[in-house]
Amino acid sequence: MPVGEPFIPEMITVHLGRPEENADDVTVTFPDYIKNVVSSEIYPTWPENAIRANIYVIVSFALNRIYTE
Repeated sequence: MPVGEPFIPEMITVHLGRPEENADDVTVTFPDYIKNVVSSEIYPTWPENAIRANIYVIVSFALNRIYTE
């Protein structure tokens, strides 16, 4: 990964369980991962600004985990 050049990965690997659990790891596209998390955590009745803010948080959190772990 080039230093100083942030990028959005094409794929992300997700552990299907708690960190200490012996569970499968699956690799999905980054957009599909974000869509799945968003659809699980956000209600369509929320104001648009709240939905956008939560999407930014979800993307930021995922990228932070990728860059720091």
